[in-house]
Amino acid sequence: MSNGKTVMLSKYAQHKYGIAAESLVDFEVGVNCGCALLAIAGADGKLAEAELQWYIDEQEMVAVDSEAFQEYIETLRKFDWKNANIEELLSGIKFDFPLNFRHSLLYQAIKMSRADGLYHEKEKAAVAKAAEILGVDKTVVISLESVAEMEETADKLRIAMFETKA
Repeated sequence: MSNGKTVMLSKYAQHKYGIAAESLVDFEVGVNCGCALLAIAGADGKLAEAELQWYIDEQEMVAVDSEAFQEYIETLRKFDWKNANIEELLSGIKFDFPLNFRHSLLYQAIKMSRADGLYHEKEKAAVAKAAEILGVDKTVVISLESVAEMEETADKLRIAMFETKA
């Protein structure tokens, strides 16, 4: 049920996610994934600006800027995440290039949900529900949560190492 629009992925996507640069993502598939992420990060009753901004920043690095990409971001900004059906959004999503999109989507959901400094229990529950819908084992979710936490810790350490005393 594609409308033929695609978003091209960048070299950063290759570096971060192991996806070949210049791979194309179907617009509608991307929208469904992005909207599901908004609903997961908003499961605590609010979609924090830091959470939305994390996702937009990540997408700006992962995708090549284009008219379709700008439309994608605008579609996400207008999406009614409060009334979203995660199961409906996640059903039938298939990428046509080598990537475990289930793990990638859950990783992004976790990173996005943590972007405001708090990984709320309701967000964790929404990630768990998404994992169940996608058929991803709980141990994988725990591993992805650990990866996200380790990355945050490594980022803090790196930044601290670069600080100077005035």
